Amino acid sequence: MSVAALQEARDLETLSDAELVVRVRQGETPLFELIMRRFNRRLFRIARGILGNDADAEDAVQDAYVSAFYKLHQFRGPDGFATWLCRIATNEARMRRRRSHSRVMLDAGSAQMDELPAPQRSNPLNGVHELQLRQLLERAIDALPDTYRETFVLREVEEMPVADVAQCLDIEEGAVKTRVHRARRLLQKSLNNEMSSALTDVFHFGGARCDRIVEAVFHRLNTGS
Repeated sequence: MSVAALQEARDLETLSDAELVVRVRQGETPLFELIMRRFNRRLFRIARGILGNDADAEDAVQDAYVSAFYKLHQFRGPDGFATWLCRIATNEARMRRRRSHSRVMLDAGSAQMDELPAPQRSNPLNGVHELQLRQLLERAIDALPDTYRETFVLREVEEMPVADVAQCLDIEEGAVKTRVHRARRLLQKSLNNEMSSALTDVFHFGGARCDRIVEAVFHRLNTGS
């Protein structure tokens, strides 16, 4: 990349959301990539919080971007683009969730669904590290009721202001605070239960260790050491 091209790329990165929207509207479609890269993580987390799995979340984010692109003329701006885009992603994810629930009900009525094997639960106290902790939290969040989970993800995971969360979900600010509070209590209970069930395996004492101690004691007894 030439120096001039590199400088242009840096200049584009400094553009505000509203400026990018204006230029995309004016025909600079490739600049929509900057918008996507700027919001990919947030929109995925929002969709993931609503849908509960990665694949559906990715599909919902793609649908949201396509919808947003064709609705850019509806954005009044100049402020609030992030909230506007998040609301589109929320609606797309919610519609996908409703369709999924409808399919499950139809499938259940026509044929017995295959039961999926229960996921293996890792012991959070056996070699705790960042990946295990994240997986533990993700499972707990996934287990939250839909309304609590989506609100918790927007407010606590994405750290969006209460007012923006309320606008995104079309609820009162007080409802946002209430849902987050209840979600926290449910998470605490869930994590406490998981930790309690894991305590029985703390300081694992396997057969090899048992044999080693027995052998060492008898060795000392036999040798008088």
